[in-house]
Amino acid sequence: MDNPFWNYSLSHYSKPDVEALCLAAQDELGADVNLLLYAAWLASRGRVLEADQLANLLADTAVLRESVIAPLRELRRQWRGLAQIPLLREQLKTLELQAERQLQDSLYRSDCGRLVAPGEDTASANLALVLRAAGADRRDAHERAALLAAALVAA
Repeated sequence: MDNPFWNYSLSHYSKPDVEALCLAAQDELGADVNLLLYAAWLASRGRVLEADQLANLLADTAVLRESVIAPLRELRRQWRGLAQIPLLREQLKTLELQAERQLQDSLYRSDCGRLVAPGEDTASANLALVLRAAGADRRDAHERAALLAAALVAA
């Protein structure tokens, strides 16, 4: 399946600071990196993610995120220092990426968002919504969202 969201994620995740900011939100708040990237991608298309849409996305993807991707990620991280199994760790990483691709395909098909003007403010609002849903307080969510939006929008 052709998935412009997946292509966006691959190109934008490698931008300066994006990976570090996403992983910090994941590790410190429990935010899902794929949902953060989805929120940013929607904003790049001029779409605002609504709270009820996010709640539906979280519910619809919970099993894949919590029962497949998170355990694979945890195991991959546990294996990080084990010199005896580099090939297995790479295979695990590949499996984790395949699961994330499946998640992103599901998010792409959901076609969420209310049409507005694209831009950093839209990205920041969408990202803050995802961060708040992950448990960040309003101030922290807005600060992190602004930093991540700026990094994603930067050329």
